[in-house]
Amino acid sequence: MERNELKAIIENLLLASDQPVSAEALAQTLLSGGDKIELRALLEELQEDFKDKPLQIVEVAEGFQLCTRPEYAEWVRKYLKLDKTFRLSQPSLDTLSIVAYKQPITRAEVDEIRGVDSSGVFRTLLDKKIVSPAGRKDVPGKPYMYRTTQKFLDYFGLRDLSELPTLEDFGEGEIEGTAGPEQTEIEFAEVAPTGGAEETPVPDTASSEES
Repeated sequence: MERNELKAIIENLLLASDQPVSAEALAQTLLSGGDKIELRALLEELQEDFKDKPLQIVEVAEGFQLCTRPEYAEWVRKYLKLDKTFRLSQPSLDTLSIVAYKQPITRAEVDEIRGVDSSGVFRTLLDKKIVSPAGRKDVPGKPYMYRTTQKFLDYFGLRDLSELPTLEDFGEGEIEGTAGPEQTEIEFAEVAPTGGAEETPVPDTASSEES
């Protein structure tokens, strides 16, 4: 298959996909169309090709995605009637930080670190699909463990978890402490993808904590 034809196919796959596309996934789809190293090189080449175009190709969530550009975000939001921000309460941010840095981790372990019940917060994070189950821990009761998802990487514009700030960048209290209930607004990457399971366990303990 010629290089330009292969690039055209990849561009169309990026357009059709509603989630980041990895070189590994392309290798499985294209079979003899090229190996993983070659396909990644083509993806990076396409990134360069789009630098002067109205759309962009970004590397995020362990793959590449064809997206709108930040300067057109207001028009995209207006047309799709999207909220400008993705709102998470401070308890949700605290819990998400603990899961991100200590995953996989059980809700009880998060509760122990925060010093409060986190079931309501976990329900919010699960509903928003930024955390998900990661199997059961081999201890009495076999509680669910949780991890962050690809959607978490996508929201924060991270290629993978190695791009998280190191723990040395934070004070100990910022990861392990608790904070007040004030609302925090997070401005996620102002981009929108161009493309178009297992039942999630929800903590069964009610909580009055705001999420």
